Amino acid sequence: GEPPDGEESLRTAVELNPENATAHHALGLSLVRLQRYQEALRELGQAAELDPDDPNMVYVYAVALNSLGESREAIRRLQAALPRHPNNREILGALVSFLRDIGDNAGARRYAEQLRALQP
Repeated sequence: GEPPDGEESLRTAVELNPENATAHHALGLSLVRLQRYQEALRELGQAAELDPDDPNMVYVYAVALNSLGESREAIRRLQAALPRHPNNREILGALVSFLRDIGDNAGARRYAEQLRALQP
């Protein structure tokens, strides 16, 4: 009853086109489902590097970093992406959450205010 994870096909796609961010992203998500988190993190990071214009790539990578205990790096990545995507609710929401979780309430509040300005 389990659906195939497609890892082999995704690895082939990455090998054939290593500059394809979507292939790296899909492989990373597949690896997450397989609970191979460090491998997934590498693929998701590669996707975010290859396509900085897609805010979802950096958001998913940052969530993965945070989930693996690398909150400060996740915050750094999100903050670096914010000038390129200043109105992205997911990036702002993640910044609020991650900063709050590490005890930086002032930083969390600053991004919460930005987020609130987008959704009055």
